[in-house]
Amino acid sequence: MSFAQVSVSLYLNLDFDSKCLLQAIFRDVGLRVMQRDGKMVFRGVQGECWECLSKLIDKTVKLAAQSKDVEEKARDEAFLILRKNFKPGAIPAFIATRFQEKIREITGNPDPFLELKREEIKVAKSLAEWLRPRFENNLRSLFSFSALGNALDFFRDPEELKKDGETGLQFSIDDLDKVEELISKNKGIILLLADNAGEIYFDMPVLEYLLEMGCKPFYVVKGGPAQNDLTIDDVKWAGYEQSRVPIVSHGSSVVGLDLNKVSDEFKKLFDEATLIVGKGMGHYETMSHLALDKNILFLLKAKCNPVAGSLGVNKDEFVAYWG
Repeated sequence: MSFAQVSVSLYLNLDFDSKCLLQAIFRDVGLRVMQRDGKMVFRGVQGECWECLSKLIDKTVKLAAQSKDVEEKARDEAFLILRKNFKPGAIPAFIATRFQEKIREITGNPDPFLELKREEIKVAKSLAEWLRPRFENNLRSLFSFSALGNALDFFRDPEELKKDGETGLQFSIDDLDKVEELISKNKGIILLLADNAGEIYFDMPVLEYLLEMGCKPFYVVKGGPAQNDLTIDDVKWAGYEQSRVPIVSHGSSVVGLDLNKVSDEFKKLFDEATLIVGKGMGHYETMSHLALDKNILFLLKAKCNPVAGSLGVNKDEFVAYWG
């Protein structure tokens, strides 16, 4: 057995915190830690996920409830779900899905983030129009532009995205060469799994470019409200109802992607796809640990330490990771 094989074997037997410490050390010398069959994966909730999920409960309840009594009941039920499901190996995105479903049920508000999404779309459109000329019209540059849109988030100041665009986006993990190689050989079906509503203006340029290259791109959105993620209604509101690129729903309102809850039509499309591009941390959290026999690119900004640590990068760095 080689030294490398022994090293990986020892590494896989470490606890998560020890792995993160090694990742930080290895990152300094330009190495990546592999966690499942030679791939990096998200390992589930960490201690600081509690604070983030708690903030999400508070924000969702305040947006959804019309009275203090309803707000208190929704908050209590949401925290009950959080306490019940917050355990080793649990996926934060799925926990968020469960308590947001309960909040919508109790408050009777089908889309608590609707107005926030509308505002995000307005801001994103303006920012995208301002930043787009800074990016060349080629595949690598347009994927970078798409990734830049993932800096936009309801917990963050939109000015952060502007700063990222002004300073120039650099990927800490850059596997875009594998995408270019794949597309040069097979211009098949490409699914881009959308994330936040405002990102549509950052995603469409690369989708339209792929279409011009002869690929068959599809923009995949949520089947119903899931925090501030993009839905078909949001697409229409953003002005892309007549898009040249087909826009389809996967039929589920789960944060990230749960293949057990999507429509049969989407499952067929997923199976036929040459490449899946998962935008944002939710798709990385819910898909990276799965043993899928698919070409998957995770395109995101690592906005929290648990996700950044699992990828072996610093918080707030961008990655284009071939998962």
